[in-house]
Amino acid sequence: MWTKLLLIIILILISLFCWISLINPVDLEFHFFGKVIPTNLSTLMITSFVLGAMLVFISTLARDVRRAVEQYRQSRKRKKEEALREELNRGMEYFLRGDLQKAKNHFLEILKSDPLQIDLYLRLSEIALKEKKEEEALRWLERGRLYDPRNINLLLMESEINHRMGRREEAIQALSRAIRLDETNLNALKSLRELYQQSQKWEEAIQIQKTILKLTKGKGAEEEEKLYLLGLTYERSRHLFEQKDGKSLEEALKTAKELIREDKSFQPGFLLLGDIYRQMGKTNSARKVWRKSFKRFKSIPFLLRLEEFYLNEEDPGSLLQLYQNTMAEDPDNWLLSFFYAKLCLRLEMLDEAQEVIQEISLRKKDFPALHRLLAELYLHRKDFSRAAQEFEKTFELSGMVYFPFRCKVCKRESKEWQAFCPQCYHWNTYTIEEGEEKPSLSISPFHPEPMGVHMESFKIPLRR
Repeated sequence: MWTKLLLIIILILISLFCWISLINPVDLEFHFFGKVIPTNLSTLMITSFVLGAMLVFISTLARDVRRAVEQYRQSRKRKKEEALREELNRGMEYFLRGDLQKAKNHFLEILKSDPLQIDLYLRLSEIALKEKKEEEALRWLERGRLYDPRNINLLLMESEINHRMGRREEAIQALSRAIRLDETNLNALKSLRELYQQSQKWEEAIQIQKTILKLTKGKGAEEEEKLYLLGLTYERSRHLFEQKDGKSLEEALKTAKELIREDKSFQPGFLLLGDIYRQMGKTNSARKVWRKSFKRFKSIPFLLRLEEFYLNEEDPGSLLQLYQNTMAEDPDNWLLSFFYAKLCLRLEMLDEAQEVIQEISLRKKDFPALHRLLAELYLHRKDFSRAAQEFEKTFELSGMVYFPFRCKVCKRESKEWQAFCPQCYHWNTYTIEEGEEKPSLSISPFHPEPMGVHMESFKIPLRR
């Protein structure tokens, strides 16, 4: 419409100029690149105007043609996108239904038309994993990275698959590449930290954790990550301690001291510090660390360390004095009384053990460990019938005979004290609770566990 209107206007103007030329004849010479062209003023004006109008017309026409071509292209692109979207929706529908082969066929059709649909390489990788074809899953991710080498999701998926296949080093490499692309990606950093932790590469895990701590926002989250850093530092010190050579022990001692200076409430650090002193032959230093820590924390793991220490040193008198002094300071702590009774049984102090057990039974409801202790007492007294009855009560109550250590965070129970909870990934959370509930032991799947106080020290030896 605009083009027609423009032509009409041009014709009107030409007619107007022709009329002016007829009534105003003025001759002149037009010089053009050395040539002289005789003409008149009206003709020159009309010619100039027509040339200008033609230029405007051509530019307008070119613009309209370009716009039409662009609209055509957009229309084709829109139709193609709609077709791809429909194909993708059908593929996703089959994928969610579990019809993996049909979903795969639809995804492949889409990639033939548009190989830059990176998310589809992830979907195809997921399908291969569901079909237990890990190598094929990795190949799809490699194809995706050919088109988008900076895609972090592809690298994270690659790391997860390699980890599932037991290729821990390849998983670490994939995560390292992802972090080089985005140094602030907390998911990649935490995954890499866990891989280093599983590989017992404590130095690398600590460095990653420091980076995570810098990126963490919020007071609560920062405190949690600081505790995680303490735990990794503890594991590094423990790893050095287990090597047992002089240089490693010195480094372990230095790290343990730094650890408890950083957080004076981190009990695993004090336990480890005493272990290191004892391994180095500094038994007095070990004893002092454990005694001071027990006096401060009133924690059973320190008591078990001291019990083992004094009995190995053949000094039961000091151990009995420690129990009696602590019980006098805290007469309501029935757990101390229970372990004191257990110690009396080990030392054949049967009358003392029986008196303490009776006192506990008057103060607390039935619990399995108490009946186990009574059974041991009757065995020492050669009263096998009553011992059998007590053992029966023990298993009637819970099917187990020990006090479990329980994680304060996730409530996981363990026969032995642990510095690290493999279920909720927290350190310094295992303790014996003084509740009256009937404990029941639940063991999580196997994980390499940190050094702990073994329940062998909990057991009361049978003497027949």
